[in-house]
Amino acid sequence: MLRRLLALAGGAGAIMGVALGLAAGGDSLAGAAPPPTPTPFDLPDPVLDPLNLNEVTAIDLASFPLVPEISENARAIYAHSLARGGDPHAFIKVGDCMTDNPYFLIPIGAGDYALGEYAHLERVIAQFRTEERDSFARQSQAAAGGFNAASVLDAIWANPEFCQAGETPLSCELRLMQPSIALIMFGTNDVQYLTADQFAYFLRALVVETIRAGVLPVLSTFPHRPEFPEQTVLFNQIVAGVALAYDVPLINLWLALEPLPDRGVDPADPTHMTVPASGAVCAFVDENLAAGFTMRNLLTLQTLEAVLAAAEGE
Repeated sequence: MLRRLLALAGGAGAIMGVALGLAAGGDSLAGAAPPPTPTPFDLPDPVLDPLNLNEVTAIDLASFPLVPEISENARAIYAHSLARGGDPHAFIKVGDCMTDNPYFLIPIGAGDYALGEYAHLERVIAQFRTEERDSFARQSQAAAGGFNAASVLDAIWANPEFCQAGETPLSCELRLMQPSIALIMFGTNDVQYLTADQFAYFLRALVVETIRAGVLPVLSTFPHRPEFPEQTVLFNQIVAGVALAYDVPLINLWLALEPLPDRGVDPADPTHMTVPASGAVCAFVDENLAAGFTMRNLLTLQTLEAVLAAAEGE
């Protein structure tokens, strides 16, 4: 696994694109129709450029809410997804071992949950857990232990049992699920194997590909890595900056975990979050909410609820 991640990190500098931001529209030629108004989907390829660290480190992570407000831009991306045939009952999971994990959402698919005071989230579960498709229980092709933001965009890591030739883990899962939403969290492995510039580049590339596919990306800050405290903050500031740049939702998991015991991270294995003694990571009651995985599951359901409510004009 270490060799695989180092290889990905080392090769990142060879990948280039064009500048981040919407393509600039120049003056129209005399007599010619003006260029079309850019939409949230007219996104150029990112480039691997040095970060402006002054701008990135000025981002105040504590200023972002735990559950995001859904902007007009995010609503437009989601509406576009539904209009192009994106499945309103499907989301995909994109991430590393904290996402490809039996404690992340999967118990909901098995009916093993207790909402407690959050009974209103039942409609969210019903939306994404149907007879035809269960996004909670699904094992995603875009999430795996050892993945970082680079590997999910590299065809070498796609599973040939499910993916077509040339597909990346991300493009494979997008094709298989035709989702309307993508839940994305990286950073836990990235702090160890990617530079800040590389992480920002690959995360932007991931967001751009998702939006171009007509899918709403929902980013998440990631838990504290006690071995890399400064990198944890910096890389989470990068995550927040990418969410701001593309005006997409951001779950502030990092902030939600900060007051929990051990910051919601297993001290014996800091690449994983804590689990309640009961093991009931989707029972949102009492001491269960002091565990990292339980908190992530709750925030994820609340964010899905926010997207649905925004789409309905609530």
